[in-house]
Amino acid sequence: MSQRLRWSELEARIPLAELPSFQRAFLKLHRPELSPDTLPLRRVQQYVSQTLHLLVRQGKARQVNEDFELELELIPLSYQKLAGP
Repeated sequence: MSQRLRWSELEARIPLAELPSFQRAFLKLHRPELSPDTLPLRRVQQYVSQTLHLLVRQGKARQVNEDFELELELIPLSYQKLAGP
């Protein structure tokens, strides 16, 4: 089984200025049809939340209270290094 990580912990490791890029990369990986680079940030945040819930329904992630637990491979490759120990 691969490494699991909490969404909130990963977001906390990403510098605030990079967070929109991370969220867009996450959507490009899971919802490329949305063209995340063209969406306003508010929409990106809404779609990230929807996508996390969708991954839970698909059995690819778990909801833990108000947070989400995901397998490392569900995170864009360029951000996986931030999921470290």
